[in-house]
Amino acid sequence: MEKLRVGLIGLGGVCGAVHYPGFSRIPGVEIAGICDADAGLVARRQQEWGLAQGCTEVDEFLRQVQPEAVAIATPNVYHQRLIYQALEAGCHVICEKPLGMNYPQTIEIYQRALASGRRHMTAFTYRFVPGMNYLRHLVRSGELGQVRHARFQRLQDWGELAIGWRQYKDQAGSGELGDMGIHRIDFAEDLLGPIEVVCAAARQWASRDRRPDGQPCSPQDVEDWVAWICEFAGGTTGIFEMGKLTKGRGPDGGHDLAELNGTEASATYQLHTPHQILYARRGEPYQVRPVPAEFLKRPGSPRNPGEGDPVQTFRYDQAWEFVSAIRQGRECLPSFYHGMRAQAVADAILEAAASRRWVEVPPCQP
Repeated sequence: MEKLRVGLIGLGGVCGAVHYPGFSRIPGVEIAGICDADAGLVARRQQEWGLAQGCTEVDEFLRQVQPEAVAIATPNVYHQRLIYQALEAGCHVICEKPLGMNYPQTIEIYQRALASGRRHMTAFTYRFVPGMNYLRHLVRSGELGQVRHARFQRLQDWGELAIGWRQYKDQAGSGELGDMGIHRIDFAEDLLGPIEVVCAAARQWASRDRRPDGQPCSPQDVEDWVAWICEFAGGTTGIFEMGKLTKGRGPDGGHDLAELNGTEASATYQLHTPHQILYARRGEPYQVRPVPAEFLKRPGSPRNPGEGDPVQTFRYDQAWEFVSAIRQGRECLPSFYHGMRAQAVADAILEAAASRRWVEVPPCQP
């Protein structure tokens, strides 16, 4: 395998659970160094991962480590600046979602990445769930027939205490929509094509003005619940609901569902059972259908689908897609284009909720 030096920028939970274990499993990939503004976190990660190179300043990191590719997992407000710094240093870039703070910013990010000639990828990790791989196959093979209706839910109960930077518009851009909703925008369009028009509602239910340690903090100013109806260009009607104070039916009290109703059959993905779907022909009840072996991981991925918690380990295939695209000189899927596309829909949802009317999604040119 061609060797690749990867640097990690932003060393919090997502990096520790997704990016580091994903890259570290790929033959020929070296974690060349790490960077975070929190010096204590840098030191802990260096010890935990056995790494010599650790920095708190990105310019220093790029100059000293000289990675060929970077993974960015910081608060959203920093994405644009860090992406530009990495591209200017000649790096390929994978960045957490949402790619930018708003649609105009993501247009600029995409255009800058396109002009750089580097590979670029938006970390829409749910595209890599085995059940989602299989659902995509069923849609594209025509087994479901024409998909008439689709519903997508991500329901969680995070409680009413503060959740850090994610609860502030100036750091996150939006609340539940940008955190969990934008993932569903992306994989819904991956399954069913572009969303053309939306109507929506959003609410902020909790103040979140107390930290888990009981200390006061500034109250949140973003939505913790959002729902929207949409029309896809292909004719499908979609219904979405996301919430952080909404109990779900999964074993951990959460709920992540994508259900498609076609003229020939229906199929349902649920995150808590990632190696199976529910499937039913017209006129029949749902039955469990195991995900076939060829969809349990991406082709060539070194990941063992039987290893670890399948609700977590599918995420490692994201790093494999990024590295494979670099090695093969092809576009990443999903790329910064898809991050821009999802943000166009997200901004239309926010506008629709504020104006209480249907809003058209602007066209996005790849």
